[in-house]
Amino acid sequence: MGERMAGKVALVTGGGGGIGEATVRLFYEAGGRVAVVDRDGEAADAVVKSIDPGGDRLVAISADLTDEAEAKRAVGETVERFGRLDALANVAGVRVWGPITDATPESWSFIVGVNLLAVAYCSKFAVPAMARTGGGSIVNVSSANAIVGRKNMAQYDATKNAVLALTRAMACDHAEQGIRVNAVCPGPTLTMYHVRRRAAARGISVEQAEAEMRADGASGPLLKRMAEPREIAYAILYLACDESSYVTGATFMIDGGLSV
Repeated sequence: MGERMAGKVALVTGGGGGIGEATVRLFYEAGGRVAVVDRDGEAADAVVKSIDPGGDRLVAISADLTDEAEAKRAVGETVERFGRLDALANVAGVRVWGPITDATPESWSFIVGVNLLAVAYCSKFAVPAMARTGGGSIVNVSSANAIVGRKNMAQYDATKNAVLALTRAMACDHAEQGIRVNAVCPGPTLTMYHVRRRAAARGISVEQAEAEMRADGASGPLLKRMAEPREIAYAILYLACDESSYVTGATFMIDGGLSV
């Protein structure tokens, strides 16, 4: 892994599990210091303790990022702890299932809050923090289904497409401050959250649910499988570090060929 994030400080939202946790692990392995932010404070604490028991280079922050004040606090605590902010990975996301005819004001408020407003709020406060030390990188996690249609995911896919538009606009707005903004679009990815959810819904073991999801994943992408969270995290790491210094406003399809 080398020292690709040596001397850098990152904030990862949704760091308590899935792609967020995998991103935290890669940033840590690459020498970075990381704020692990999650609405589930216990999950964030568990990730920190499993990777960096001494807490020298990781800190857990519990925050509901759909609240602008909470996003400001999370960024502020990160800078207070580590002295700067160089990278923001907006990974946190939620899903709502069903066609648009099933949508309610409550479901819209929930999914827009997490999938779009939390990205905007964290970025709002990350930008000035990065600008003070010469710039940085923001990586927004969207979805391959931001551009590839499917059934029963209208609200989720709409919010993930909005993240792509926000990414491009932010790249235009903040390039002169030395801040790069890019998006990663994962395809089907095997996370324990979704495995456990399927297991509970079906009344089956976690192992059986995982096997079913792997089989389901084979029907979509050209590579005939689901991604491991770490495979998505590698793209986030690339965009967060200096190796991608000439990349901004881009959309990276990490989807096993689903979008083609």
